[in-house]
Amino acid sequence: MRRLVPICILAFIFVGVLGACSFTRGTPDREETFKVADGECTAAWWLEPLVDDVPDEATAVADHALTEATVSTAEREEWKEIVLDSQSGDRQISQSQLEGHAYIEVVREHVRSDLQEAGYPDAPTRIIEVYSDLQCT
Repeated sequence: MRRLVPICILAFIFVGVLGACSFTRGTPDREETFKVADGECTAAWWLEPLVDDVPDEATAVADHALTEATVSTAEREEWKEIVLDSQSGDRQISQSQLEGHAYIEVVREHVRSDLQEAGYPDAPTRIIEVYSDLQCT
């Protein structure tokens, strides 16, 4: 029981910090609820400039890509593998969380890809970041 209390406190703090993300960023640029194996998830995305004077064209490309991004089953499966491969070996992720994070990453990838095609690549300097938040039930 003594070990459970600190773990619960840390989990509560972690969830609170993640939840605060949506409060500090304001209204999401995109929000979507989708089905996952164990229920449903709601994801939110925010576009945020990382440099001063982001070109209007880059902002328009990112806005359009975020709005129009669709998530195919193949893309989602590919990102599920990437998420699983990148997680720490001693931590388990629920199926809902795995599917939700994969969904988020597909959308983020569409934005990065469209920016690159428009001449605004991720490297050497990313000019617009796509932040996200996920809530699953």
